[in-house]
Amino acid sequence: MRNICFVIFCFPLILSAQNQIEKAIANFDSQNYSKAEVQFKAIINQNPNNFKAYEYLGDTYAAKQEWDKAIKVFEYLLEKQPKNADYNYKYGGSIGMKAKSSNKLTALFLLDDVKKYLKQAANLDVKHIDVRWALLELYLELPGVIGGSIDTAKNYAEQLQNISPVDGALAYGRIADYQDDFNSAEKHFKQAVEIGGSKTCYSKLIDLYVKYQKPDNALHMAKEAIQKLNAKDFNFKYTEIALNFNTKIDNAVKYIDAFIQNHNSSQHSLDEALILKAKLHHKLGQVDEAKFCLTQALAHNPDSIQAKTELKRIQQL
Repeated sequence: MRNICFVIFCFPLILSAQNQIEKAIANFDSQNYSKAEVQFKAIINQNPNNFKAYEYLGDTYAAKQEWDKAIKVFEYLLEKQPKNADYNYKYGGSIGMKAKSSNKLTALFLLDDVKKYLKQAANLDVKHIDVRWALLELYLELPGVIGGSIDTAKNYAEQLQNISPVDGALAYGRIADYQDDFNSAEKHFKQAVEIGGSKTCYSKLIDLYVKYQKPDNALHMAKEAIQKLNAKDFNFKYTEIALNFNTKIDNAVKYIDAFIQNHNSSQHSLDEALILKAKLHHKLGQVDEAKFCLTQALAHNPDSIQAKTELKRIQQL
């Protein structure tokens, strides 16, 4: 009877704690990081052994690029669970991002720890994709005199290939792109699109075409991504490419209109889309339409400096 009473008493507390962390995670996923941070801290204060809340708090600091705070959280988690691959990866990655934003002397001082913890994560989990990507990028970007190596990067690309063919294709494409080998990069990114067909796969191939000044290819792939994935971000991407290369502007207006009608699921805001549409109208010589779009953008976001600047520029013409 006493055990039954204990369970009945604790059950609402368990549900409450679960509800708290779900709300915090929802804010994190919605990029409402400040609110998520407060919530994760409150959960930790109630239960210092809630490692899930700690990890999300570290992820929140990382998302806010507060690397010292992220490092402190993941260092604490590593002390508790030193053989956890994710904690090693996130600790090493946070140190790496701090190094990247520091002066050269500080970066050099931190480099050994970055390698140590990332490699440790890779050894602890032979199928950890994210850490192998981190190591690939590390050895690709480092100067040779301090350990950078294309061959080592290719080794991690091979490991990625063995774990996930699509990641392998993307990894080899990344290396080829880094070496300015367009044909090889295109081949691998096309392979990634064929295997995975994800937003990432399409984006890498489209970005490659943009980099090498091939707007027709880029627009063709963006159009294909829109049709196959029904992802509105590619409407925005199509419009940006058309505008930047001053081609197929009429088509771009249609694509940005479709984006505006259903922009809620996108990383781009409504005011950004309206500013982009205004620029298209301006290219077409439709000044009044451009002004109207910018007025709408400011109605949606009165603090938009970009909209204010663009409107002022058009009014002065």
